[in-house]
Amino acid sequence: MKLVKNAVGRLVPTEINGEKQIPFQGVDKYKVEGVKYAVKIPSNSDFPRDGNKTVANLKDALIKSGLKDGMTISTHHHFRNGDLIANQIFD
Repeated sequence: MKLVKNAVGRLVPTEINGEKQIPFQGVDKYKVEGVKYAVKIPSNSDFPRDGNKTVANLKDALIKSGLKDGMTISTHHHFRNGDLIANQIFD
């Protein structure tokens, strides 16, 4: 696995699971090209009648979110570089 330094000085892989990755180059340094298709529009029928979308635990929330391989999990910006939530998600 080849590692390169990105714009903030971190070593990152150039390939993940056989797919080429583009390291962060700095704000406004890289312009993404391609087509983005429309996402499904949610309606009231997609949610519980009482409007309560809470679940009992984090595992149930991740399952209900429809998280799939290759998707990104994001957390609040104050939690970067060693947050407890990420540890809970991946344990």
